[in-house]
Amino acid sequence: MKEFFGDFLEELLDVDSRVVRTIRLLFTRPGFLTAEYVRGRRINYLPPVRIYLVASVLFFLSLTIKTLVPSFQENEFFKEFSENGDVESALETAVESKVNPQSLTNQNSGLVEVDPDSSNSPVSLTVGESKFDVQQGDFLSNFSDNFAKMMFFLLPVAALQLKALYWRRKKAYIEHLIFSIHLHAFIFSILIFTVILEFTFVMWIVILTSLVYLFLAMKHFYAQSLPKTFSKMLLLLFSYGLTTMLVMTITLVATAIGLVVGS
Repeated sequence: MKEFFGDFLEELLDVDSRVVRTIRLLFTRPGFLTAEYVRGRRINYLPPVRIYLVASVLFFLSLTIKTLVPSFQENEFFKEFSENGDVESALETAVESKVNPQSLTNQNSGLVEVDPDSSNSPVSLTVGESKFDVQQGDFLSNFSDNFAKMMFFLLPVAALQLKALYWRRKKAYIEHLIFSIHLHAFIFSILIFTVILEFTFVMWIVILTSLVYLFLAMKHFYAQSLPKTFSKMLLLLFSYGLTTMLVMTITLVATAIGLVVGS
């Protein structure tokens, strides 16, 4: 038993050390993990797909939670309770708001029938002769889920664009794909700060950090001169930006159609 638990503890600590080592190198040495993976030195680091999945799940989870926070703050129960401190009165107010016939229309679908005398709806959809308000929380939550799935399919697209940019380097497509996975994992990781800290300067810091990281990663992994790396980075940003805009548009349309069909 002593030997068994000794091996178990050693394996557990080794996993922890791999996690810490992988995260540290992902943030401090752009392109290094990709180069190590291509060389076959993989046992000391977490697999690229696992890194990406953890980073993307945490990012989109933080987005989902962020969309739920305003709804939580505007909850009728907590509004009433904060005003008079009476639990029974607050509960009664919350129940009355829920059983209001107007609030029961398509409540589970994210669509609420528009009051003809009201013009406060920020987003609306017309289905047949009926017009519906889109509930912001539901729409953002559905969009976040759909965009997370679409982003996963952008990984091979980015790898294909890198393959086209570096076609003379004779690198296999899988090498570009691993580079794309590590890059997206880093970007998703730092994007979490823009969700937690809603300040303009934080967004700009994240954008500048991502650009610098991309340049250094491309310089380290593809080992080309500074001017060539910079020019290819601009081409990659342009092509990938167009692809991302297209994917976002498709996701917006798909989300809206999903809400309509669900109603």
